[in-house]
Amino acid sequence: MEDDDDDIPPFEDGTEEPLPEQPNASSRKTVETAKKKQNRHKREAKAFWQAVFADPIGRREMWSILRAAHINETVFACGPNGTPQPEATWYKLGEQQFGQTLLRSWTILDRDGVFLMQDEHDPAFGGQASSRKK
Repeated sequence: MEDDDDDIPPFEDGTEEPLPEQPNASSRKTVETAKKKQNRHKREAKAFWQAVFADPIGRREMWSILRAAHINETVFACGPNGTPQPEATWYKLGEQQFGQTLLRSWTILDRDGVFLMQDEHDPAFGGQASSRKK
């Protein structure tokens, strides 16, 4: 058998790509550093999403993503002659489930902002039925 590493081109300067250093999971310092980094990423993500949902345009655009995922409707797909299309129906269900997962993750990060978005845009919460101006 041939060695698969021969297919990987070296860097432009002719050196090989260095292997990443593996963290030592038994080191208390390494574990603490990893936890600090993970907590920082969570704080940054929360701050980002709170900024998105603090802005009316951000709420409107996030709602448009959820609408595109059919968050409030169940779609049964049919072909041009009315024949049911189960594969397309399953595909639409997958979109809807992704939208629900997205909504749930946003709610965890910024509950008040997400509920404000729903109050403004979701007809079930008293929001506008569509984003068109009247």
